[in-house]
Amino acid sequence: MDTNLRFSMLNRDLPGAKDRTAKDPIIAREVQYYEENFSKVETVDDLLNDYRLYTFVLKTMGLEDMSYAKGMVRKALVEGTEDPGALANTLKDRRFRDLAEAFPFNKDGTIKGKFDWDSKALDRRMALWSNTPGQEIDDVDRLAKYYQLKMPRDVLFSTQILADPALYEIITVAFDVPEDIINGPKSERIDWFDENIDIEELKKPAELKDTIAKYRDNLEVREAERAKGIVEQYIQVSFEEEEGEQNDGVRLALNFQRTGGNIRSAYEILGSPALYQVVRTVLGMSESMVGTDIDNQAAVINEKFDIKKFQDPEEVEKFVKKFVILYDAQTGTGGAPTVQLFAGNPIAGISESALTAVNALKFGG
Repeated sequence: MDTNLRFSMLNRDLPGAKDRTAKDPIIAREVQYYEENFSKVETVDDLLNDYRLYTFVLKTMGLEDMSYAKGMVRKALVEGTEDPGALANTLKDRRFRDLAEAFPFNKDGTIKGKFDWDSKALDRRMALWSNTPGQEIDDVDRLAKYYQLKMPRDVLFSTQILADPALYEIITVAFDVPEDIINGPKSERIDWFDENIDIEELKKPAELKDTIAKYRDNLEVREAERAKGIVEQYIQVSFEEEEGEQNDGVRLALNFQRTGGNIRSAYEILGSPALYQVVRTVLGMSESMVGTDIDNQAAVINEKFDIKKFQDPEEVEKFVKKFVILYDAQTGTGGAPTVQLFAGNPIAGISESALTAVNALKFGG
């Protein structure tokens, strides 16, 4: 079956097709293993040393081909994306940035979400009183105790909340503080807290309990949504790989359909083998360009296509449709039904004039 026909058939019921993949016993077992064991990961080495989890994570992020590069993966994970100089931000391959954002770790290798009780910014008395010697207390329970001890006793100004990691964690989650405020300038955080947080109200016993309840609920919802998103992406990638076993063009088209809208630069295309093959096919870039100067290739892509158009779903759809037709033509599927529509001679395959006509399809209007 030719690429265009198979791709079109799948798109008539993508949810159903992916659901069949999810029910595959092998896929289901790996999903179950992830759901039961990722919560036990405390450090980056816990992840790297668990072959099944490590493979699951890399496959989810489209990085299976980099499974041998554990050192590089480790560096990308622990450095994160906050520092412009972090490895994930300096690589042309966007997949590493996506990996670091989806699975955040601290610089010391501990997984984010594990609270740093050794932080010098904490009130040492409250950190001591919220702990029970000889017992392993869950971070959420200890944070709740710390908050209920500290908040009514010492807090007068919003700047005190911003300066205390434990209080800040509770408040930002409980009140769904927007990401742009959390990651923005300190002055904007202060303004937001002054406008939205009534400190004296929060000190009341009923409000203390209510804030902790909202913190626990929101934390649970966030984790459930994150885990669901990871599993759905793993199933999607598995679905694409299954299709690729029969026709790699279908895999490439499905991948581009899913990720094309996230492309922001030609360098991101060059950093992804799958995206690069689709773009090179559609833009008619010659085989001889593969492996040549990256800046030169980026310039050619930018000259042939306005990358900003990928932010329009209709443009992504046009691009994929053009790819599936050209893929069959260039891989010699001359007898495929779609290709025959363009071919002057179905036995000889697609004609040069027809291929030129397909390549001349216009984007953006």
